[in-house]
Amino acid sequence: MPTFVDAISADRLSTYRLWAGQDDALARRLYTFNVQLSEALYGPLHMLEVAIRNVADRKLSAVYGLDWMDDPQALRHHYQQDCVVKARDQLARNRKAGTHGQMVAELNFGFWSSLFGRHSNHLWQHLRPIFQTTGIQRKDIALQLENFRALRNRVAHYEPILGLPLAQRYADIITLTGWLSPSAAAWTNGASKWNDLYPGVPILIVDPATNLTRVSDGVLQFLPAM
Repeated sequence: MPTFVDAISADRLSTYRLWAGQDDALARRLYTFNVQLSEALYGPLHMLEVAIRNVADRKLSAVYGLDWMDDPQALRHHYQQDCVVKARDQLARNRKAGTHGQMVAELNFGFWSSLFGRHSNHLWQHLRPIFQTTGIQRKDIALQLENFRALRNRVAHYEPILGLPLAQRYADIITLTGWLSPSAAAWTNGASKWNDLYPGVPILIVDPATNLTRVSDGVLQFLPAM
């Protein structure tokens, strides 16, 4: 019968084995913890993405009209225009009408993040007011969204996230969500299990003797028992 390693593959477990010093039992605990933390991030990332696309859409609809996705004055970059075409084609293949609301939901996070990129600097004057805070710049929002998109993709594709600065990423998710909608951030704080799971100590450290990344001794007590 296939073992646990057979089911997930030795390649998938190899990163965790390296962090665990080839201790298979510890590697399995780390793998399980990675899954648990990824699950805890799903809700916060979900709310952030849904909030930013809906808030941005309402603002751009007010400026350019409901057809802003087809307005070359709004979407000047070919990547954005291609995203719109692909989203509309996908909706057609799914036998959906392609309404404005369906398009907002179908367009990917990369598209919404691109609205804050350097190629869309002309949109910043319109999008800046959606963030209920002071002293922010477009490039700061763009960088955060790129970080969130990378994290979201790793979570979605079941990849290791333990080596990322997760405490900072989570704090940034809550902050940015709160700038868009305090009530949305309150929902995230109320629904999220992150603070119950994430330890207050580093998960991985670099061993000065070997220069290799390994699991921190201080985090062992927080790992799920297997």
